[in-house]
Amino acid sequence: MSSTLYSRLFLDLAREIESGRRPVGSRLPSIRQLSRERGISKSTVLAAYDRLEAEGLIAARPRSGYYVIDTTTRDAAAPRLPQTSQPECTPLPVTSGQILLDIMQRGTAFDLLKDTHHEQGNTALRRCLSRAQRRQTLSAQQNYDEPQGSERLRLLLSQRLMQGGSRIGRDELVITGGCQHALMLALMATTRPGDIVAVESPGYYGVLQLIEALNLKALELPSSASHGLSPDALELALQHWPVKVLVVSPSYGTPTGACMPESNKQRILELMTRKGVPVIEDDIYGELSFSGLRPPTLHSYDKSGSVLLCSSVSKSLSRDLRVGWIAPGRYLDQVRHLKLVTTLASCQAQQEGLAFYLEAGNFDRYLRLRRERLRIQYRELRELLHQHLPMLESCSQPRGGLSLWLELPASIDTIQLYHRAQTEGLVLTPGRLFTAQSRYGNALRLSFAFPWTEQRQKSVTKLGMLIREQLSQP
Repeated sequence: MSSTLYSRLFLDLAREIESGRRPVGSRLPSIRQLSRERGISKSTVLAAYDRLEAEGLIAARPRSGYYVIDTTTRDAAAPRLPQTSQPECTPLPVTSGQILLDIMQRGTAFDLLKDTHHEQGNTALRRCLSRAQRRQTLSAQQNYDEPQGSERLRLLLSQRLMQGGSRIGRDELVITGGCQHALMLALMATTRPGDIVAVESPGYYGVLQLIEALNLKALELPSSASHGLSPDALELALQHWPVKVLVVSPSYGTPTGACMPESNKQRILELMTRKGVPVIEDDIYGELSFSGLRPPTLHSYDKSGSVLLCSSVSKSLSRDLRVGWIAPGRYLDQVRHLKLVTTLASCQAQQEGLAFYLEAGNFDRYLRLRRERLRIQYRELRELLHQHLPMLESCSQPRGGLSLWLELPASIDTIQLYHRAQTEGLVLTPGRLFTAQSRYGNALRLSFAFPWTEQRQKSVTKLGMLIREQLSQP
């Protein structure tokens, strides 16, 4: 059996299912029929069907065949999915709380435990970074790199972005000091103080921090834990408010891990283009699909240069490698100038080291292993939650990314839980951090970014005990 043929068939069918071309309930061709149509062996077709079934996209029915199943309800033992959020659709200023600063200072925003995680060794990456450091000449160390960043790295990234459907040249990219820096440049290029920024709710607290720092207002919009931002809510908001820009994370964004259907991406882009309003796309988790099927970016549908695509390798490769990028479309000149104003230049050795790593083909090999680890760690976390947090009201079911969204009984206050957990050596990420409003007080975000060691398993057990303790209080 050819692994290439098997992989190609799996990806083709997965794309058709994810895009809706093969709707829920539809029957897939028989193994014999597809073997004949594709000119491939039956064992190749069967292997692809087995993989689709393992990923929860299809299910076999005895003496009937294979059928597409509803991916939002495929985990029958799981708590129900969270309801679509209902934030107050009014522009509001953002005020960061002390808890966010506390969490960031502890360096544990993606973990339950303090100082217990060390990234799994990536010898090839370290070797490439060391090679770049050695090759730096004295002249290079004393001079800044070109304003848009390493030309070689930009070329490699432009080629890589084709996997998400984006077709841009190296001169259309700007290297940044991470994704947060890219998002900041995008907001600075598209807004002025006092402007209204539409965001998902719950949404990434880093975006809310930027909105606060730039003296903007956040307009939070209803979002689904499965499909992300509601296009209907966006359309209504555009009719009532002078929105200057939309910030959205279509693929596995924190905190819910939602993945936006292709039809929603197209409709959202159509709405924004019609109004002449730009979109800032945070694609930092786009590479982390459990199935290996990388969702197309919203940027890939853009024909007018109105989508500013932002990303980095901090989530997919290494959090210590602060190399990001932005494809700013028609805002290229503004972004290029703003980068000079805010950072002047990026680290040349890190850029060159990443370029060596990409050229050697190491990234794709690493990603295959990382995606599989994340898929396993997600399943392990779900099992831990089933055992130790039976009181859960709802839980998201991401198909990629690093985190899921939990809703506890309404009587639970996760801010109080956060402070109580601190006394037990745990650090939580309360739902209140993902909004500028007084919402999500009973919600938590949990990450499955790290292996579930015995110590981390015990932390989930301890979390369950703390929740039960709070529930027992008057």
